[in-house]
Amino acid sequence: MKQMIAMGLGLMIMMLAGGCASVDGKPLTNAEQADQLAHGVMLASGANAWPDARTLAFDFVVHDGKDLKLRRHHLWNIKEATDTVGIGEKTVKVDIAKPDMDDAQQADAFKAWTNDSYWLLAPLKLFDGGVTRKYLGRREVAGKTYEVLGLSFKGVGMTPGDQYNMYIDPLTSLPAYWDYMPNPDTTMQATWDKYVHIGGLKLATYHEMGTKTITIENLSVASE
Repeated sequence: MKQMIAMGLGLMIMMLAGGCASVDGKPLTNAEQADQLAHGVMLASGANAWPDARTLAFDFVVHDGKDLKLRRHHLWNIKEATDTVGIGEKTVKVDIAKPDMDDAQQADAFKAWTNDSYWLLAPLKLFDGGVTRKYLGRREVAGKTYEVLGLSFKGVGMTPGDQYNMYIDPLTSLPAYWDYMPNPDTTMQATWDKYVHIGGLKLATYHEMGTKTITIENLSVASE
């Protein structure tokens, strides 16, 4: 963890100085640049505090324009690896370590946890098993330049073919946008906004993607 902190701080210093190109005079490989960028994001998002998180609760809410399309409540017991998913008056508790995918309700609850928690915690999952990171250089969005981290997956998650480009603010090391690419011909960009500090974490609670908005509401974290 100390190494992560050092790499994250080093990243921010190098980016503010004009980009991370070398260490001790040796050019960084693409993988090294990607990992430094990812370490900075995790540090800024509260990676040091995440191991102490015991439970996490939130509502995942989707609007299309003014129309409410979805509201799901999650009560995630991180230590027990269970999530209780509520839609209206209906609740389903799922073992997220070993979900019963033959049970329709369990499968739906697991898919909901997978999707909704990723919108909340993607910046803390950059080094999960199966995640491939690639440094894509700098790109401009709305007149501001960001460092771009490409993410793909090797046989993990519900939709392993999905890819993301995460646009990192060089001043905060936090995502400001991402491109969601469910297939090579489709790119949808979403904002990462309205960050909150909670339980030692710093998490985005608002996303705009086309006509849709995704909000994280009633967020709470209990720690050890």
